[in-house]
Amino acid sequence: MSKPIYCDKCNQEITVRDDLVTALMVVEVVPYHEACYAKDLKGAKTFFLDNQPLNGFSGNITFIFAIIIGLLWLLIADGGSKAASLLALIPIGFRIYAYLTYERHVEK
Repeated sequence: MSKPIYCDKCNQEITVRDDLVTALMVVEVVPYHEACYAKDLKGAKTFFLDNQPLNGFSGNITFIFAIIIGLLWLLIADGGSKAASLLALIPIGFRIYAYLTYERHVEK
């Protein structure tokens, strides 16, 4: 079940989950080593690379807030503005995709 995950910058295999950073590159989720992600943030890719990783503490907090805001918006909003609560599904979808595609295949 475990497939190899390769860093988008150095193309080396990521073997430990603590070294894995998943981030958005425009609208694509890409895996990085922690050090490679820091280097790309300082380079020319910084215009396209999201400054906040999808996994880790900040990504999990964003995921939880998106769920709470989406549910509250759905319950409180009236009429046509309820459809706007679907916008909260975007960060939730990216986080779930990053987990299913990359994180679950790397050892803890």
